[in-house]
Amino acid sequence: MDKEAKAPFPVMEHMTVKMVREYLARKKSIILPVGGIEQHGYHLPLRTDAVIAERIAWRIGAQTDILVAPAVTTTFSGGGLPGTINISPAVMSLVISDTLLALVSQGFRNIYLFLGHGGSENLRALDDGLKMLLRNNPAFERTMIALLPIWRFGRKESGWRQAFREKDWHAGWLETSLMLALAPDLVCLEDLELDTPELLRLQREHPDNYQRAEKIVDDEFVVPRITQRPEIRVGVMGEPRKASRELGLEIIADIVETAAAKIVSLEEKADGIYKEIAFVPQPMIVTAD
Repeated sequence: MDKEAKAPFPVMEHMTVKMVREYLARKKSIILPVGGIEQHGYHLPLRTDAVIAERIAWRIGAQTDILVAPAVTTTFSGGGLPGTINISPAVMSLVISDTLLALVSQGFRNIYLFLGHGGSENLRALDDGLKMLLRNNPAFERTMIALLPIWRFGRKESGWRQAFREKDWHAGWLETSLMLALAPDLVCLEDLELDTPELLRLQREHPDNYQRAEKIVDDEFVVPRITQRPEIRVGVMGEPRKASRELGLEIIADIVETAAAKIVSLEEKADGIYKEIAFVPQPMIVTAD
């Protein structure tokens, strides 16, 4: 681990009870990184999302003087290649809810979830779970929860915006560049492989195209079974050969600057009092058609 990658600000898992108590005496905010354990091809480790979320969160914590909690590593990927660990989206949501309850019970009040892992099912369950937590648990009466996906930060076109335009979704040049900058000892570029051109094209068209749907009867009332396409062997959705450590460092600096600025802005406004805002109901799911 390079010198910069070591936590420059006290990280909760490295601290003692006394250190955490002293921190809480002066500040009630905490950053919670969220990653995953999932397939990232042959050249990146299974813990890629967690490493990226955790180590960038350390840098944000150093810049904002905010404690960083241990990363949540086991979430829902949906992938099925060797090494991937899935817990159901509902369980993932409960794990994070219980983690937040533990933090709130200790006195934390402003909680920033820094997401290094997306996934359609994961994001839907997390969003629903957090809303139900605030709705049903009075312990959160004065707690602010902010959901900060890593891909929403960075001003420069060389980062997530460019990656998404190029359909570089997963284990491609962006994540590989970040890992080359954050944990180069975990990157194995000599083992880099891709799936067939047709599979790569299909997955880059939409990141959920790694899945297939099956039904016993092809009827609108029959629930489909969704699984990973069995022909996928590597699980890369992008062009990792375009990656570089220099690009990774540039993207990291941009993310840290913009995410830290957002957190500072939220910190200045957070007063622990919930106020009514405009409410837009979700689209109806019960229809006659």
